[in-house]
Amino acid sequence: MKLKSIFILIFVVCMIFAVSCSGEAPADAQPDENEQEPSMETDPPGPQPSPDPESVDNTELTDTVNPEDTPEDTQGTSEDTPEETPGITLPTGQESNGIIIAIDPGHQRRGNYTQERIGEGSSQTKPMVSSGTTGAATKIPEYELTLEISLQLRDELVSRGYEVFMIRETHDVDISNRTRAEMAAESGASIFIRIHANGSTDSSAHGILTISPTSKTPFIPTLYSRCRALSQCILDEMIETTGAKNRGIWETDTMTGINWSTIPVTIVELGFMTNPDEDRRMQTPEYQQKLVEGMANGIDFFFIFEFGD
Repeated sequence: MKLKSIFILIFVVCMIFAVSCSGEAPADAQPDENEQEPSMETDPPGPQPSPDPESVDNTELTDTVNPEDTPEDTQGTSEDTPEETPGITLPTGQESNGIIIAIDPGHQRRGNYTQERIGEGSSQTKPMVSSGTTGAATKIPEYELTLEISLQLRDELVSRGYEVFMIRETHDVDISNRTRAEMAAESGASIFIRIHANGSTDSSAHGILTISPTSKTPFIPTLYSRCRALSQCILDEMIETTGAKNRGIWETDTMTGINWSTIPVTIVELGFMTNPDEDRRMQTPEYQQKLVEGMANGIDFFFIFEFGD
């Protein structure tokens, strides 16, 4: 256990950085309480979102997802699930701005619970990929929502002159979180946007958050400031367009798809599918458009931040 004074010091440092980038975060911007995965030493104190966006399975929402408890006949393998060959979508009717964005619609129809290292040199492992959570009211699985929003985001970005690389465009794939990060980098993308939806054992939890590595990440230390800036830009603009609760940026070094990335990356948690009202809202075309517009605006602002124009 860390001493309380150390937690306070880390929190103050994180807040000073956030204020210097984009102003003071709202007082209630801490993520939700019931995070299923233990925080690493560099994680900020306070409650964390639940469940782990990379590990939760839509078959059951529990405090802990243990791949060893999953029946063998439900574990996906690369041999029994066909893969697709994604490509880059180019702008039509206008000139490309030359920037490629990689989009990862989180999860897939069938999880693969084979373990993989969470980062280079790490002894910690997690399941390669899971199928995600499920809507409390709509019963729609997360992997369907994330693909629907991701395809809309692709179209919006293409309309703004970006080129877009999709990690998946169907549900029937078997792509691990590490492989997703590697695919994004190999595509020539400048940034990597990972789309997820949140879940909690508290059905009243709601709002949007983004996820970044910590300033002490042992995996991608040279990318921290840019990942943080990308997370901040997208979060700010999504709150502006949707009016959703701002749950802030969760900094953690436990996300495989972040730790293996070699380009700036963020995870976007669209809202809580375990909250019936937010679950239903995320299925409406009007709210989906607000989510997409906010993400696209945030990406625009990130590149203004990057290039200074």
